[in-house]
Amino acid sequence: MSDIEEQREQARDQQQQAVYASAPLFVRACPGAGKTRVLVDRHCHTPPGRRRTGRALLSFTNVAADELRERCTGRAGRTDLTVFPHYIGTFDSFLWRYLVRPFLPAAPPWQHVLSWDHVPGAIVGPRKVPLPAFDFRYDPTTRHTSVAWPTAGQYLHNSQLTEDDYLARARTARERLWQTNGYMTGLEVRIAALEHVGDPACTDLLAHRFFEIIVDEAQDCSALDLAILTRLHRAGIPLVIVADTDQGIYEWNDARPEELHEFTQAIGDHLELTGNWRSSPAICQLAATLRPAARRTPDIAVGDHHDAARPLLLLPYGKHRKQTSALTSSTDAGEVFTAWASHADIDAVDCLALAHRNIAVPKARTRPAPQLPKDQNAIALAWAAAVFSATDTSPASRAHALTEATTFLREYWYPDEPGTLTELLAQHDLSPALLRRRAAAFLHALPTVDEAPAREWRKQARLILQNQTPPTRAIASAPPKLLSLPTADLDKPIRSLIGLPEQTDEAISTPTMRSSSIHQAKGSEAEAVLIHLPKPQDITKLIDAWTSPSTDTESSELLRVYYVAITRARRLLALTYPYSKHSDVTALLDVHHIEYQTETEPPPPTAP
Repeated sequence: MSDIEEQREQARDQQQQAVYASAPLFVRACPGAGKTRVLVDRHCHTPPGRRRTGRALLSFTNVAADELRERCTGRAGRTDLTVFPHYIGTFDSFLWRYLVRPFLPAAPPWQHVLSWDHVPGAIVGPRKVPLPAFDFRYDPTTRHTSVAWPTAGQYLHNSQLTEDDYLARARTARERLWQTNGYMTGLEVRIAALEHVGDPACTDLLAHRFFEIIVDEAQDCSALDLAILTRLHRAGIPLVIVADTDQGIYEWNDARPEELHEFTQAIGDHLELTGNWRSSPAICQLAATLRPAARRTPDIAVGDHHDAARPLLLLPYGKHRKQTSALTSSTDAGEVFTAWASHADIDAVDCLALAHRNIAVPKARTRPAPQLPKDQNAIALAWAAAVFSATDTSPASRAHALTEATTFLREYWYPDEPGTLTELLAQHDLSPALLRRRAAAFLHALPTVDEAPAREWRKQARLILQNQTPPTRAIASAPPKLLSLPTADLDKPIRSLIGLPEQTDEAISTPTMRSSSIHQAKGSEAEAVLIHLPKPQDITKLIDAWTSPSTDTESSELLRVYYVAITRARRLLALTYPYSKHSDVTALLDVHHIEYQTETEPPPPTAP
């Protein structure tokens, strides 16, 4: 048996241990370890047939939950594992459905909302400050809720009320919307869930309902989440906690990697998944330098690129003293990056540009964003279809496109029903996730936004809209008013009406590169990844944290963010930054014995 075959066999053995090990269990999974496959295989190990109890698979995003569900029904062919008595969904929805809603009084009409943005009248004071502008935090130890107002300076100019006045009014508004009107965001749901899991009657019901609860991506748990899980564990509920603590990048949302470490120490068995099926050895080696000293051994590259020997690519731009790069900006660096990727037989569509903030992402070879529509008409729907199908669309634009599609479906299915979208969903017993999936399917079905006249595009779109059957009983009306168009625009190309340039032969033949912030890219991967380090002072902070013996991914969120960025890459990783920091970057890499290649020009053309 060759070395790689032996390493792959070891990685598969680790996966099998995680599939069959008994709960309670903590599984630490490195990037690319195949943990989703492990979770699905563990779930599929459940014997078919009627059961009185089930398994709950929980994640923190609808996307992750949908992937678990689709893998069970698709590749595994086990549709029975996605329905009663099992449950696959988000941590939030699980708390609401099984630990909160059944134990609330009959009145008021309780509603679980994503945020106060979805609640009518959620404003504070004469300046009508949105309630989401206030940051509410609950301490499970003291049972005290604090409130802060980070954007106070935007509202208090020439105000007769002080910041303390607004904070007091915000507390009152939240209490009224919660206790009197029955609205509960994720925070209120968690507060109620923590109270209920302290009641043995509640945990006994849960134990009779589920023989195991799996929490995926547990590094995203907040202090309140961990307090709930701790009480469930103490009550004897079998838990399987799956996490990569090095990828905990949501401290702004009160995620607590250090408290997760303390919690998992109380879990019975610990397993490690150290076989990386995604990245090359060089990428695994670089990522390991960010981790604590006890776990600094690189993960074992066992995937398709286990023998890739391509070093880290450095693309400094600008000038520093007597040193001048041929790259004048990060945009130039993006172009050279895609050229080097092509030299490695990687298409631009398989490249991903990342930065800590969206505004700093290199924009080389990215498609210009279409203009945001102002009216609810056929142009708005065409905009949503174009944005949703584009490979380089930002998550925010994609979410807005889904909102546009949701609005059209709501108006078509339930044209005469008043109330907010949340109230409508509750009235028809629909989940937000179902509506999002229907909206996404609707956008995928719409015709391509091209040079066709607007009237032709609208005609096809109307037929597709008419075929969107309501998820509940409803009488759908004819949709002409929903897809109105100004008469002057009927014969114009639909593409031009939403602000996209004409599709020239050059534009069609020029591939695009995806781009996003690092936070938005978590969970994704690409053949080649370009990380932009934009500001010298920020690079200094990163290098100081990277080189200090007192900081690592266990103690520094900054290092965890770049750990996530590095581990998105499969076989080519590049850094671009101002030339003034080039010597600092190379010194850091030399300390860690990381092989690198500095380039400021595209590769030479290959001979035909």
